Amino acid sequence: MNQSTEAPTPRVSRLRPDTLAASVAVLLVANLVQRSVGFGRGVLFCRWLSPNELGTWDMAYSFLLLAAPVVVLGLPGCFGRYLERFRQRGQLRTFLRRASIWTASLTVAAVALLVVAAPQFSDLIFGQPDRPTMVLILAASLASVIFHHFLESLFAALRKFTIVSTMHFFQSMAFAALSLCLLWWWQFSAESVVVGYGGACLISAVGTLVWKGRALAEEVVPDEGIAHREFWPPLVRFAVWVWIANLLIHLFAVVDRYMLVHWSGLENVEALALVGQYHASRIVPLLFLSVADLLASVVMPYLSHDWETGARQRVSDRLNLILKFASLVMFAGGVVVLCVSPLLFRIAFAGRYDEGLAVMPWPMTYCVWYGLLLVAQNYLWCVERAKLATVPLVAGLAANIAINVALIPTWGLLGAVVSTTVATGLALAILYAINRRAGMQIQQGLVWLSLAPVAMCGGAWCGAAVLVVLAAILPFSKTLITPQEREVIAEFGRAFLARLAAYRAPRVEQAEAGHAI
Repeated sequence: MNQSTEAPTPRVSRLRPDTLAASVAVLLVANLVQRSVGFGRGVLFCRWLSPNELGTWDMAYSFLLLAAPVVVLGLPGCFGRYLERFRQRGQLRTFLRRASIWTASLTVAAVALLVVAAPQFSDLIFGQPDRPTMVLILAASLASVIFHHFLESLFAALRKFTIVSTMHFFQSMAFAALSLCLLWWWQFSAESVVVGYGGACLISAVGTLVWKGRALAEEVVPDEGIAHREFWPPLVRFAVWVWIANLLIHLFAVVDRYMLVHWSGLENVEALALVGQYHASRIVPLLFLSVADLLASVVMPYLSHDWETGARQRVSDRLNLILKFASLVMFAGGVVVLCVSPLLFRIAFAGRYDEGLAVMPWPMTYCVWYGLLLVAQNYLWCVERAKLATVPLVAGLAANIAINVALIPTWGLLGAVVSTTVATGLALAILYAINRRAGMQIQQGLVWLSLAPVAMCGGAWCGAAVLVVLAAILPFSKTLITPQEREVIAEFGRAFLARLAAYRAPRVEQAEAGHAI
């Protein structure tokens, strides 16, 4: 009997990784659409909600962002580092099963704790123990947020950024649709927004499973497993640092608002109203921060490639130029926003957030600095000194708390924004110092351009004056922009124009052919 000698056809994965170019393009387009929708949604929240209810939503959202990674002890944050290792070893099924059980168990425990201790959490989050219903809504929303983050981390680790971007896109659209519909037809309260946010996360996660669940199931084939003593130690060690970093990042982001609620000495309604004013002042600055976060994720592969190929000095040079460019662009954009913000607050926000308008220069400044911090951290990732990245956050958090203790009781909202601005500037300075000790060259021009955004604290005209001075001296200064950087910029410009000409040439030829006919 003849036996076939043909090799079996290899299984083709339906979850093949996206290319870097496709990932970047999808992330940029999705981010642009999401931020536009998010801005419109934020404007309507400010128009339809009272400052007190807007502050309540801000506190609820801050709690969800803080609790989601903390509850699961940073485990989904390990996916990007360890999923591929177990996948290559044929142990992906074991990895996902144990990770899912771990995440689900901790989520159930956290939801149960919120339900049992609802009055206590109400007092902690909102400064009043009489909102247990809101805590119950938060508990349900927290489960949805963790579910969504789990799938997001999973598909990101599989390098399927088209799926991740699609999840973000539909979550953003569903959040806008659900929350605005609930506000209009149910009640103008923070509860409507929280239900909309939790529901949007659930819809996005379930929809993703329906869409890609079968392909994921095909990827997760049965395996022989791995002993727990070999499985957990590396994950736990890595997860601890992910957990600490997430905790510090989110505490740094929310501590000023929690101190407004618990340390200002105001009545609860007044304190939450101040948080609502603060929320309105940060709507546009946070858009700048989100773009910086995207920039940090986009440039990291290029810096890593240079590092791995031995071009260590190029990493330093590139990062200096990127940080200078980011600071200058965000500073210029921030000045423009401050100039038009009175019109924005009077028309879009219906003139209800004048206190937020008054302090807006400070959030604009610290969002620019925090964006620079996110980009500058890439150097520590390249040199594999991730632990050092927690030092600026610890120092900034400690400074933020200390200054808030002194300023909030007397200055109120202004004290909170001044404290966060000073703490963020301190964290950025410490990170620059750590990067320098780790081998990065911190150019004098980078220091000056990083300091420039502080001019916005003096208001739109002060920021505009400094921006004009920078624009006047930038073309001639060899300190702000080095000759080597000018050559890099010129080369980039020539390459861009050449590509644009190559793109336009076929269209011109077609047009000429059409006229000839």
